[in-house]
Amino acid sequence: MKDFKDALYQLFDINLLGIKSYFISLALTIVFTYFIIVAFRKVMQQLFKRTSIMEEKKKETIESVVKNTSRYIFAAIVLVAAFKPFVGGLKEVIVAGGIIAAVIGFGAQKLINDIISGVFIIFEGTIKRGDFIHVNGELEGGTVEELGFRIVKIRLINGKLLTISNGEIRKMVNGSVEKRRIFESVIVSFKQNPSDVHTLLEEVCGELNEKHRHYLKKDKLTDEYIEAYKVYGLHSLDKSPYGYKFSIVATVNDTDYLTASLEAKAMMAQKFYDHEIKMAEQLINKGY
Repeated sequence: MKDFKDALYQLFDINLLGIKSYFISLALTIVFTYFIIVAFRKVMQQLFKRTSIMEEKKKETIESVVKNTSRYIFAAIVLVAAFKPFVGGLKEVIVAGGIIAAVIGFGAQKLINDIISGVFIIFEGTIKRGDFIHVNGELEGGTVEELGFRIVKIRLINGKLLTISNGEIRKMVNGSVEKRRIFESVIVSFKQNPSDVHTLLEEVCGELNEKHRHYLKKDKLTDEYIEAYKVYGLHSLDKSPYGYKFSIVATVNDTDYLTASLEAKAMMAQKFYDHEIKMAEQLINKGY
């Protein structure tokens, strides 16, 4: 009976001082690491605000990557601090790490693929934070909100947030490489005089060049517009069976593309309505 009592006592003989020391050390590590990471982010933000060497998009991209990466660094440091008291020396750490790596290696192939793909995307500058992109042939595009080594978060036009792993990006169209070309078209009736349409589109281009002078892309050396609004012309005779297709073009800053494109559409529609231009109308088969 005495031996049983001694064994039971040893089983519940808990070193409360050691436990207290362990949790205090872990808490201090968490707090210290957290403040170091936050301080580093703040310093980096202040440096970016005071420098004009980098483009704004590159600054935002670096901040996004650092933000995402710092989370993994924080988690890794906390895990090491949490398990360190239970592991002996360096040899035991290496052995334990090797066993864990072998166990999860087969299931981590996708994660490794995502990270490797993310490294190439970030360091090759394929996309940056704020870019408007289409991925994997999807018609609906969106703006890159967050960019990390594992995932990319894209805010679609409809407001939904698309999160996609870097390894799943097979094809990507980036519409935000410093400049974008507006190419807006309209189809008018075959009964409409083409010269009247051309004249009206020239008037639209003149007004857009005045209204969008801050949107139009300029050459960095000459400070001249790369391509102001102009009539592309009668773009197609056989594109639509319902009428002529006319187009206007212009090259604008990538960040202003969506606004400029929508305003150009609206102005063209209003002008054509005000001047009673005969538009193409789709024939509807009513069954008789």
